[in-house]
Amino acid sequence: MKKIEIRAFNSIQTLIEAKHFKKALRLLSAIAPEELSLSDNASYCIYISEVKLSMGDNNVEKHLYQALNYYRGGNQIEQYAHTKFLLGWHYTSIGNYIEAIESLLESYLNYMRHNRMEEASRVLNRLAQVQYMTGAIDAAIDNLQKCININLQLNNKKRILSITRNQALIFLKTGSLNSSLKKLNDIDISRNDLESNNKSNFHLTHALVKALQGNINEALTLIDKCTALPQEFKRERAIYFEYLGWIYNLAGRYQDAITTLKTGIELSLKIAPESALISQSKRLLADAYVGMENFTLAEKTASEAMVVAEKINERAEIAACKRVFALVAVYKQNTETARTRFAEAIDIFSQIGSRYELAVTRYLAAVSGVYTNGERAAMLYMAHEYFISEDVAPYIALVEKGLAKFVRPTVKPESLAKNDVYIAVHPRSRKIVELAENIARSDMTVLLTGPTGSGKDQLAKYIHAVSNRDGPFVAVNTAAVPDSMAEAELFGYVRGAFTGAEHDKPGLFTIADGGTIYLNEIADSSPNFQAKLLEVLESKRVRALGTTEWKTVRVRVIAATNHDLDTRMRSGSFRVDLYHRLRGVDITLPPLKDRPEDIAELVRHFFARDNDNGSVDPDGPAFTRLCEALAEHTWPGNVRELESVIKRLTVLGGHD
Repeated sequence: MKKIEIRAFNSIQTLIEAKHFKKALRLLSAIAPEELSLSDNASYCIYISEVKLSMGDNNVEKHLYQALNYYRGGNQIEQYAHTKFLLGWHYTSIGNYIEAIESLLESYLNYMRHNRMEEASRVLNRLAQVQYMTGAIDAAIDNLQKCININLQLNNKKRILSITRNQALIFLKTGSLNSSLKKLNDIDISRNDLESNNKSNFHLTHALVKALQGNINEALTLIDKCTALPQEFKRERAIYFEYLGWIYNLAGRYQDAITTLKTGIELSLKIAPESALISQSKRLLADAYVGMENFTLAEKTASEAMVVAEKINERAEIAACKRVFALVAVYKQNTETARTRFAEAIDIFSQIGSRYELAVTRYLAAVSGVYTNGERAAMLYMAHEYFISEDVAPYIALVEKGLAKFVRPTVKPESLAKNDVYIAVHPRSRKIVELAENIARSDMTVLLTGPTGSGKDQLAKYIHAVSNRDGPFVAVNTAAVPDSMAEAELFGYVRGAFTGAEHDKPGLFTIADGGTIYLNEIADSSPNFQAKLLEVLESKRVRALGTTEWKTVRVRVIAATNHDLDTRMRSGSFRVDLYHRLRGVDITLPPLKDRPEDIAELVRHFFARDNDNGSVDPDGPAFTRLCEALAEHTWPGNVRELESVIKRLTVLGGHD
């Protein structure tokens, strides 16, 4: 390489480290790569790729593969690991998350093998971003903690602060606002050695969390500290306008939001025209137009945001755009389109764990007027649970106003059959019952999870009992349905439909029409069963084998499992699309050892149900001593084990 080119490469490296990407690109443009040696061309490919990716240009795959072909199998491990890091960055930018994770993991392992801790930390930081985008929130937070631990060893305090802020940002994006605030409060922002862009990122994140919780004045005070950002920090300035516009939206200052967001979009287009900066800012602009009731511009702007979001597979923004389309459809009185778009938005927000946006979408859907009273009550209740847990004051008031219009079904225990009662004394158990009663009269699917014997079967019966449905409760052990018989079991068949079909047999969905079908052990169901179940959940129609006639069914679906469905989905044994169809309402039952207050009432219930002669005094000292003794047990078999013990005591004790 010529000396002038060596000096140019050294200058480019310095400019990249200082984030002066346009200047670096000008120097790179002056180099003729075809005149370089193979080694120098590989270096050129790395530099041009890093600069372009930093500027939002994803057209770098050819350069990166040229570099990989040169470094693969050689001794330049650091260059190979860095190229893999850039390739992971590239795949992230185009939404190919599986390839991104593979490339980043390989980069990380190569750096760690050669004790390049600082570079390994950078890779983990990027990997956490990808994991957040795919919904692997716990893994993302764990990897950021690994970054912090590495930088503690390196005594890199600036980097620790930056990564802690990234943790706070992930908590913010997932709706864990209180956790985000806690992380932000751990950051010592008064340090003089912090760069202005790091301080700005802190204030921007802090301001948005405060605004989401309703502290608008405090948020504006915090964000005012970012107004003096130097011109060279273009990305931080673009984020400033985006967040300020977002805060104006939350404050109902829609015209201010429109002006601010347009300024930010103009700046972002110069930096990275196909980036999350553009998709989010344009979608927030669409939200502002909705606030101004300019639905024509809202739809147009959301469509522009959607094009970018889909190109980079920014799922949170895709969902938020669908929410805008739902609100436009409500304005146009297109009920079916509105319901479809709301459902799509809720599904995506649920998949990626974006709890704040999920709760907001549920609230907007509930008050849109396109849902039944039962569905509205259920969505308001679930939104209220989240807003209360994260102190989101503005929405707490709005949701409570909506809930006040609904009267929760009054359930009198004496009106239920003995086998339909659900016992709840512990506060967590009471919360479960409240949710069950609020959703009972809606058609929303319910997914019950929790350890074996924790009461999933009983809760399913209780939901059906208080739903006022005129059809039956049909329980199915899905694990026991052979793969080859899934369609026949679910949809039924007529005589002669197949060899051995000697008479007509109605399917489970037909039997449960008007009532509830309870799909127990759903995680162990066969692939064909899952496919056919998804089919009926989407169409709400069944067709018996041997016929051409479709029948519409009105069935509430409750599914249950004691398995970790996340693990099953990752292994491919459980369908992701079915999981999200079933998870209209997700209820997790705790083990009995975590709710000891329920034990005495459960024992009282079991004696009352099974002791026909009533010889047990539920208020006597013997009963009290018995319950105290039972409360000391850990109950690995949960409620089912307790029930079995009481039955055994009843028999062996001669009803004493």
